[in-house]
Amino acid sequence: MNLNLQETLRLIGRGLFLEPDAYDEAAESDNPFVDGLFLVILIGVVIAIAGVIGQAIGWAMTPDLSEIKQIIYDGLLQSPMFGMLQENADAIAQFKESYEQGWRIAEFFSPNITNIFIGLFLRPLGLLIAWLWFALIAHGAAKALGGNGSLQETLGATALALSPALLHVFGVLPTITVAAVGVWILLARYVAVRRVHENLTWGRSLAAVVSPMILSWLLLIVLGVFAAFLMSLFIGGFAS
Repeated sequence: MNLNLQETLRLIGRGLFLEPDAYDEAAESDNPFVDGLFLVILIGVVIAIAGVIGQAIGWAMTPDLSEIKQIIYDGLLQSPMFGMLQENADAIAQFKESYEQGWRIAEFFSPNITNIFIGLFLRPLGLLIAWLWFALIAHGAAKALGGNGSLQETLGATALALSPALLHVFGVLPTITVAAVGVWILLARYVAVRRVHENLTWGRSLAAVVSPMILSWLLLIVLGVFAAFLMSLFIGGFAS
C-alpha cells in the first residue's frame, strides 16, 4: 500500500463507510500485515489521545477525594448508627477498615495522572490484540468453510475494519454508544471477510465473522466454571 499519512486517513474514512474497494486495497497491499499493523496502531493512538484529553478534563474537574472522604466520615460520626457502634471496639475497627478500603478502590479508579498514561498505552494494545484475535480466528473459520483468501489479506482487510472504532472519540454524544460502534465494526468485519474470501456465500462469511465472538464466549464460560470450582475448593478447605 505504501500510503502517506493523508492517504492512510482517507483510506480509513472509506473503510469507516464500508466501501468495498477500500477493503480490497487494504488486502492487496504489498505487505498487508505491516500496513494493517500501522492502521491499527494509528487508530488506537487517536482513540487513546482522545481518551487522555477526556480523562485529563475529568481529572481537572474532579474535587479532592480526600476532602470528600473526610466530610462523609465526619457525617457518619454524627449518625445514630455510628453512635451505636461506639460500644463495640471490634465493630468500629471493622468499619474503619472497610471505609478506608472502599476509598482506596475509589481513588484507584478515579481520574489521575497514572491512569491517564496507562490508558495511553493500553488502548492501542487492546485494539492490537482484538485485531489479531479476530483476524486469526475468522481466517481459520473461513478457510475451514472453503474460503480462498490468504491470512495476509485477512489481516490487512480486518485491520481496516477497525475504522469504526474511531467513533469512540465522539462517545460523549448520546447518539453514539458503545453498542452502535460494536455493530458498525461487526459490519465492517463482514465486508472485510467477504471481500477477502470472495468465494464464500454470505452465510458462511457471516459464520466466519461471528466465530471469534462465539469462541470468546465459550472461553469465558470455561474460565468462569473453572474459577467457581477453585472458589468452591477454597471455601470448602477454609470451612473444614
